Amino acid sequence: MENLEYEDWVKNIDSVQKPIILDVRTYEEFVEKSIPGAVLANILEPSQFMDIIEKIEKDLKILVYCRSGVRSEKACSILDQMGFKETYNLKGGILEWEKRENKR
Repeated sequence: MENLEYEDWVKNIDSVQKPIILDVRTYEEFVEKSIPGAVLANILEPSQFMDIIEKIEKDLKILVYCRSGVRSEKACSILDQMGFKETYNLKGGILEWEKRENKR
């Protein structure tokens, strides 16, 4: 797992044909605001989280975010333990994303 600042996280999205972007927040948070192309895998619902994770190939680049970066860091740790090779946590989560995207 790598904890990445916004700029590096976005570069990783842009460097892959079809990146896997995981939003590990709740459904309500996801509906309110999410990063385009993200898949919801709520880490607070372990069975739902695992169902989604088990369908992802372990050699793909996984970009993970939550509200502030704490839940997504935990999710990256779980993914690493499951054998995923490239997991990237967005430092500051969607809060950082929104702040930076509003400046673009």
